[in-house]
Amino acid sequence: MAENSTQTVRPTKIANNIGIATISSPPVNSLSSDVCDKLLESFDEFEKARVRVVIIGANPNIKIWSAGHDIREIPLDGEDAVTWTTGFERVLRRVRDCKVPVIAMLHSSVWGAACDLAVTCDLAIGTPNTTFAITPVKLGISYNTAGMSHFLGALPLHIIKEMVFTGNPLSAEDAYRLGLLNRLVSPGNLEAATMEIAETIASRAPLAVSSVKAELSSLSRGVPLSADEFEFIQEARRAAFRSEDLKEGVKAFLEKRPPVFQGK
Repeated sequence: MAENSTQTVRPTKIANNIGIATISSPPVNSLSSDVCDKLLESFDEFEKARVRVVIIGANPNIKIWSAGHDIREIPLDGEDAVTWTTGFERVLRRVRDCKVPVIAMLHSSVWGAACDLAVTCDLAIGTPNTTFAITPVKLGISYNTAGMSHFLGALPLHIIKEMVFTGNPLSAEDAYRLGLLNRLVSPGNLEAATMEIAETIASRAPLAVSSVKAELSSLSRGVPLSADEFEFIQEARRAAFRSEDLKEGVKAFLEKRPPVFQGK
């Protein structure tokens, strides 16, 4: 099937019990509402086909694996950009609730919300070009609590703090050393290495694989927040979304200049 310029996710591929969804949304593969809708449709197809493994990749001809949220869709009226019903949150829940393992095939940079998608996947395969940057502080955005909990399951606390406080990237080598990447391979070997591990998983007993995924997902959720803690965090996040700094951060990004934050 030929790819056209309006597609945001390439047609899904299903072969040998493996389903592949490929994000293809130039110039930076932003996780727009349309991209998220198409990813959800891909998961519908995979479920109907009863695949045993899912791979989420991105068009290797696009320099960035994904730049995260589409900046043009961030509201500037004080509303939360990431709520339970947004397409992006629905994609994350679909990955977590998927009965089969989901592998992130990462050819390059993973920014912002795309980091959340990558760490929510069960496995991640990358190359030396694969860096991870959690960037909301560069825009004046407060990261949502559920997203933070996903990082806690993938990286040491002080590494996460440095990433979210600075917005600076984590290198592929450090990501592999810290266990965020399961494999670090050459760019030319990325697809083969990803398919090799996917085929191995697909050859195992599917009910057993599904069972242990569910067990590990439940065991890794950690201790829930108290009602008071949750409300305190939510009020702090609301303050950030109502701030002038958020408007300045988005404006500076679109104008391609450093933001000047005032703390208000």
